[in-house]
Amino acid sequence: MNKNLISQALARVITSHIKLDAATGSNYDDEWTIKLNAGMNYHRIKLLTNLVARTAIKKVTIDIGGTDVAYASGAYLEFLAKTYQKHQTAGIFTFDLSKFQYRTQAGIYQTQLSTVLSDDVTLKVLFGAKGVGDPDSPSLRGSAIVSENYNQALPIFLPKKYSATLYASAGDEIEWVFPTGNQHKKLQTITFDETETTISKVVVKRSNTTLNEWTRAELNHDLRELGGLIPQSKMCMIDFCVLGFGTVGMPTNDLKFVLTTSSAGSIKAHIDGYEQVRFPQAV
Repeated sequence: MNKNLISQALARVITSHIKLDAATGSNYDDEWTIKLNAGMNYHRIKLLTNLVARTAIKKVTIDIGGTDVAYASGAYLEFLAKTYQKHQTAGIFTFDLSKFQYRTQAGIYQTQLSTVLSDDVTLKVLFGAKGVGDPDSPSLRGSAIVSENYNQALPIFLPKKYSATLYASAGDEIEWVFPTGNQHKKLQTITFDETETTISKVVVKRSNTTLNEWTRAELNHDLRELGGLIPQSKMCMIDFCVLGFGTVGMPTNDLKFVLTTSSAGSIKAHIDGYEQVRFPQAV
């Protein structure tokens, strides 16, 4: 792997703001779709709606060739906006791939979604129930921040934005092994949904070696002090980039979490990071 080649590629990014094609969809409790132009690098998707409440967007997904490559629930996107203190405008929802809160081009654009002309790329937006104050008929159009995919290069990195579910059988310590972890898959943030049980302590291990250990109060304090984040109720976030791993994130090989929970219940883990899938060599 040649890190200089990768850094040079990420440093060449010049973005444009474009309007997306018209959406296909009809109502609440329906999946709307927008065909995305292939051959571009996608950094941010912006959904422009006539919604008043912020509850009707249930899930946002990017699909390539029938496979979901990145997705997040609407509730999780709202959580991110509040945690990172992002500006919110009525009716506008954002789905970030690149991470504009980082300060270097390599850090920002490492999680972009690169597509080639042969890809079939679809944005899927699942609407839920009508919220308080929402119009009888929803509307949707989209825009995106994109950049040119020079020479139609296949992606070096793939964004990893998805969720997994773990279970606490009682109020006690539970151990969860990160699924399909490897040294090339990096975890930037992980957020545990505490709707059914509360987490009071987090231990991060690689095999049997403890890497990090926080009480909940310590974790929330560090997120505030080191990153200026605002922890939200019923969501336990670990931002590894803020907490000492830079924009690279935490390698996931042999990674596991030991969580101290208050009761039995399921816990959804919202996962955000990237995986290196190609390793360019200097010529």
